[in-house]
Amino acid sequence: MKQDNDLDGVSLIKKLDDIPELKEKLISVYETKSHKDVSRYSLLLAEHILSLTGMPRNEAIESCFSVCRAWQNGTTKFQEARQVAFLLHRLAREETDPIRVKVYRVLGQVAATPHVKRHALIASDYAIKVINLLHPGNFDAVRNEREMQIAMIENV
Repeated sequence: MKQDNDLDGVSLIKKLDDIPELKEKLISVYETKSHKDVSRYSLLLAEHILSLTGMPRNEAIESCFSVCRAWQNGTTKFQEARQVAFLLHRLAREETDPIRVKVYRVLGQVAATPHVKRHALIASDYAIKVINLLHPGNFDAVRNEREMQIAMIENV
């Protein structure tokens, strides 16, 4: 039996201010999508979060996008994407700004999506963590973010 916060061994974030029915809808749509579709969604999510936070792009962030696109095109294997994910998570551990930490976490999960499809859902949860930091206690902002995520994944 699957637990609510665990999809085939990839745990979702447990402590976040969220709207459960919208998270469930996101998961429901996600389950209808191919691995490559979900990877495309994760890149849209990454672009959105970078734009929302104004975080400048650096070489590590650019490598997240390039390795995911290369995997989608069949020109690299998921192992390279995992290495980029490890780098982004290391940068998150070294970062002191809490919003940038979560943005790096989003990107680390995006980069790991070629390895395991479900990492895109974790990236979605980290995006909600970003919203929680930007708008503490604001469930309208959370609702807007989840609805945007659902629309993005529906349209890939």
